[in-house]
Amino acid sequence: MRKIKNMTSYIINDNQIYERYDNMIEYRTTVEGLNKNELEGFFVNWQKPLTKKQHYLILKNSSFTVLAYDIEKSKVIGFINALSDGINFAFIPMLEVLPKYKNQGIGSNLMKRMLELLKEIPCIDLTCDKNMQTFYEKFSMLKSHGMVIRKYINKN
Repeated sequence: MRKIKNMTSYIINDNQIYERYDNMIEYRTTVEGLNKNELEGFFVNWQKPLTKKQHYLILKNSSFTVLAYDIEKSKVIGFINALSDGINFAFIPMLEVLPKYKNQGIGSNLMKRMLELLKEIPCIDLTCDKNMQTFYEKFSMLKSHGMVIRKYINKN
């Protein structure tokens, strides 16, 4: 176990990283050992919220995942995931922090950790609402244009 600035512990076990801050929040790069019930409370105000089972499977099937885990409450309080070809492209589809834990730097910590995991990938994309662009600009991301399909918007 090595000490790192502002951290209580930093553990590498079977290529999975566990970082513990202030004895309360642990950052994990695996969903191994995670119970679906520890994923409660996400997707607030989504038009079509994901179930805990869907959420778990998305995290499990992602190329990269970072979880912020509240040790005292035994639950995930934030997450970020990425899909990648492992060579040139990565896409970050979701970064979310539970409403109660927002504005505490958890989203920034998740993003920093994900970018570290993706440091060898030259093209990293994500889409976000316009009001979130300034958040991502802090990580040297550039504004871009894109297109999406959302099958649940215009059902005929």
